[in-house]
This record gives sequence, C-alpha cells and structure tokens, in this order.
Amino acid sequence: MTARVEDGWSYHGLAAVRLENAALRVTVLPELGGHVLELVDKVLDRNLLWENPRTFPRRAPYGAHFDDWWSGGWDEIFPTGDRAPLHDEPLPYMGETWSVPWEARCGLDGAAAWIAASGLATIAPARLERTLRLDGDAPILRARYRITNLDVRPLPFLWGIHPCFAVTGSHRIDLPGAAMLVGVSSGPRMGEVGAAYRWPDQPVPGGSGDVRDARVVLPREAGVFGGHWATDLRAGWLALTDTAARRGIAIAVDRAVLPHAWLWQVYGGWRGHHHVCLEPWTGYPMQLEEAAAAGRARILAPGESLETEVAFALFGGLDAVHAVEAAGEDVVVR
Repeated sequence: MTARVEDGWSYHGLAAVRLENAALRVTVLPELGGHVLELVDKVLDRNLLWENPRTFPRRAPYGAHFDDWWSGGWDEIFPTGDRAPLHDEPLPYMGETWSVPWEARCGLDGAAAWIAASGLATIAPARLERTLRLDGDAPILRARYRITNLDVRPLPFLWGIHPCFAVTGSHRIDLPGAAMLVGVSSGPRMGEVGAAYRWPDQPVPGGSGDVRDARVVLPREAGVFGGHWATDLRAGWLALTDTAARRGIAIAVDRAVLPHAWLWQVYGGWRGHHHVCLEPWTGYPMQLEEAAAAGRARILAPGESLETEVAFALFGGLDAVHAVEAAGEDVVVR
C-alpha cells in the first residue's frame, strides 16, 4: 500500500481532506485554520490527538477566545500566543490563523500523498503555508512550513505548532535536557510561576525539597494543570510514549528555527480535561510584545520568508525516548 489522499467529503459541515498509508491516517479541515482533526496510529487504531468531549470543530468569528472554541486536535498559532499589539493594533489570544479559512489543494507525487494549505493573517500582513506529506508506508508525517512577510515593514512574530495529545496515567513525556521555566501553574504540585529548573526535576514549593518527575503524566484525578517552557532545547525533539502499549510519537524540528517548547499539561485541573500539548515555538513568552522586548521574537524583513520542516514520527517497542535523530529520509527514535 502506498500513500493516498481523499477529498470531497465533510465533517460537521466542514470540508475535510485525508491522507492515509499503512501506518497513519491524517484528517485536515482547511476551512478551520488548517485544523488537523486526526493523527491516527493505525497499529493502535487510535487518534493520538485529543478530542474535546464537550464540543466539536466549528467556525469561530475572528477574535474569538480560542479556549471557548477549542475542539482539540492540532492548530497553528501565529503571530502571537497571548494578546499583544502589532503596529498599534490588538492581536487576539492565540493569534489569527486558527480562526480564518485556509485554501487547500491535495495530490499524489509518486508514492507520496500531500495536502498543501495556506492562510492569510488579518492584522499581520503575512501568509502561513503548510504542506503535510506521507511518503509510501513510512510511519512519518512531514510538515513543510513557509511564513512570508507581505508587508513593506519588518514583521516581528511568534509561531507555535499546537498539537494536543490524548493521554492516560501510563503516558510519559521526554525531551532533551533543557532549562525549564514554570509559566502557568494551578498550585504547588505543578511548580511556582517564575521558577526555573532542569528537566525533569521540577521542585515542589514549600521548602520540603520534594521534586516532581515532570516526565510522568498524572492521572485526570490529580486535578491540576501547568504550562512550562523548555527555554533551551539541547536538541530538536519532543516525544510522548504510551508505556502500556510501548508506542508513541516523536516530533523532530530544526532547533535553529524552533529552539523552544511549551508543555501544556492538563491533568484534570483545567475544565476537567486530560491532555498534553507538546508545542515547538520560535520564541517565548507567548505575548509578542514581551518576547520582542526580550529579543526572542523572530523578525522577517519585507518580502522575506521563513521555511522549515517538522517530522511527526510514530515508534514502537520503547518505554522511554532518549534521542531522536534525522537520518536521511528516516527519523530514528531510540
């Protein structure tokens, strides 16, 4: 079986396009900001992406509060994470591209199947393009990105890839050793906001000297949540493993483009949900003005583009991930 592509169908009234091979099934809703609805591991017959049990994908008006419309899945966050001004105009929370319709086309290239989609920001004079590709029966989804400044002025921006994964108490997060920063916390168990630590030993406030192993995904019954920045990924990867099934997914990035990561860990304490977002980012914090002041916003000159490729690789037979390496067209997870 080689990769194939299917379009001409809909999901809750939204046009849908699907890529599939023997290992993966990927479903995209282009009209919803290029939203990726499914990333199915066909060995487990399981959508690895979290699906909000209390809502479904639906069109949101520009400027809507992302969290109140969020159906789970994978979205693109650009040109800011939090509310921020750009050229004296207010950008909405989680940026502009998730709530605008994207144009899409799809096709076959030999044994490969692809979906190319693009969206235009509203306040930011910019275009975000993403091509998803399955090559033959390889268990790797490749995402090729290009962000272009359409303005006559320089464009400062933040960009984050926002895949949200379904988890259980058997899941484990791995990333290369990194300095960490607690950005959001529901309470002591998830760290003190502003505290720094070395992965994976997150100190628990209170003076006891206790640490939480941040690799361990807590059960929903824990009733906590937190958001932590990996501020200096030592290498360009993140991974999530279901230790019960001994299968997982690794995200491989070019660290020169996406050197940071946001770990949104929801263990029952935010709206009753249970999920983990492993998000590569160009800069931090999520508020564009603050990132620019700290010298961590990217800037595109007029007409300039930024291009990069990100690989989402399935793996099996592992309880933990210690390294992810690009080897030609393959991604080696060990």
